[in-house]
Amino acid sequence: MRLLGLDFEGTGLDTATARITEYGAVLYDWDARVPLIFESELVDPLGDPLPQESIDVTGITNDMVEEFGVHESVAVERIRVLIDRADYVVAHFGNLYDRPLYEAACRRYMSLPPEKVWIDTAVDPRYPERIKTRNLQHLAAEHGLLNPFRHRAVFDVMTMMSILAHYPIEDVVARAKEPMVFIQADVSFDDKEKAKERGYRWCPPKRVWWRAFKESDAIAERKECGFSTKILPEAPE
Repeated sequence: MRLLGLDFEGTGLDTATARITEYGAVLYDWDARVPLIFESELVDPLGDPLPQESIDVTGITNDMVEEFGVHESVAVERIRVLIDRADYVVAHFGNLYDRPLYEAACRRYMSLPPEKVWIDTAVDPRYPERIKTRNLQHLAAEHGLLNPFRHRAVFDVMTMMSILAHYPIEDVVARAKEPMVFIQADVSFDDKEKAKERGYRWCPPKRVWWRAFKESDAIAERKECGFSTKILPEAPE
């Protein structure tokens, strides 16, 4: 089985408007546990200067992408070639960020995204109950791993793949094929800690506490959480 680990850095969190500033891709032979191809490029977003927040998080500057960045259309095609060689694509919070960011870039160049199942390492492995975090760096620490270059794409990919190696891939793939359900926690300001403790996060623009679940987990969550919930038609951010 071949997995393509993918990670993107971008100009913002709104995947409809954000541009890719870096991608990291590792084509991985799961059976041999050997990386086959490493590919990482800075990407010139070809628009306004990078937001300072993006520079602060990644360390990628305007001068870097201007001198070393490939055109976004080139990055889109290189990633497509790698996806075509993989059985599954893997990304951390990929359903919420990496996949829609890549698919939006594809549409800008009138290109259809490849049809592949995406594994999201934030939700598809069944982490032990004691592990509450889904932050990549904190998850790495929970598994005895250290990523020395956080928020640089290819290093995040290898961290993600190392975490995934702790779990049966057949189970992970089966969960990856389940639909996602987005749940809103109907909690008052005084009760917000209850939602936070269960992994819900605050979306300021929509003013909701929410969390993404696999369909089978969503049923159990609504029974066990201890507060009122509702199903959202889509992720609020």
